[in-house]
Amino acid sequence: MDQLSFDDGAVAFQVPPFAFLASPVFAEARNRLIDGKLALYDGNHLFNRLILEEGRFLCYLAALSLHAAQDMTRPSSWLTLGRLQREVTELGVASRNRVEAQVSCLRKYGFLTQQPHASDRRVRLLVPSTPLLARDAGVLGLCLDGLSTFGLSPTEARAGLPDDRLFRAMRRATLPRLPGLSRLIRRHLPLAPFFAHDCGYMILLLLLRRARESGQGPLVTGYQRLATSTGVSRTHVRRIVEAARDAGLLTTEARGGHDIRLTPLMWHAADRWFADQFALTDLLLREALASEDNPA
Repeated sequence: MDQLSFDDGAVAFQVPPFAFLASPVFAEARNRLIDGKLALYDGNHLFNRLILEEGRFLCYLAALSLHAAQDMTRPSSWLTLGRLQREVTELGVASRNRVEAQVSCLRKYGFLTQQPHASDRRVRLLVPSTPLLARDAGVLGLCLDGLSTFGLSPTEARAGLPDDRLFRAMRRATLPRLPGLSRLIRRHLPLAPFFAHDCGYMILLLLLRRARESGQGPLVTGYQRLATSTGVSRTHVRRIVEAARDAGLLTTEARGGHDIRLTPLMWHAADRWFADQFALTDLLLREALASEDNPA
């Protein structure tokens, strides 16, 4: 659990996940990250449905990483639909057609634009919108805030929203890590009921926060309330909750999901996930800072 494996060998985390899990401030950092992500995603149902599912999320992240890493003097590095399709299909999480459909959705709602290259108008470059970049920087800022809580990472003066230079450096560092990130998601099999469905990650975060607020009692929620918060149907929420129940992550007996209780397995699985997130962010930060100190 303390390293990521890639096609060309194993790349160890600089700070292994268990070091974050063992920290006395882990619960505080985890709760701040949950609350921060919910505040960032809350109310934007369209954005949540476009990216908060494994294949869609990796497509979105690949686009941002390719954008940050492209060198306009090297056509092979340009962010085009074809390049994005190759990157994502190699991860095995989506077909070329699915990537094209995702790009069409992102373009339709203004998250991506397609612009002709200045010197070769036959080439169409994909360009992330300012709101999309700002939201991604906000997510990284939440993770950097969490890292600063632990004192295990080079985060002095790095907490909070990264500046543009650091943000781009961290996303450039993400590009070669995409295969590892895909494996990172897939090895959290207990959380598959959430990761494999639209808005499943949002529902996971909401359940974790409401369980924290409810203490030892049942969650103050229900299928309809979760549906309203995430912008999906009540039936969709019920299916996710029932899949999580069948996986042993929670219990529920009353109709409508009004007596949900999270099991120890759910908390254990979630904590392992957040520990991996902190460890990965730490790795990306270190590599970004190293690239700033030693530019190519």
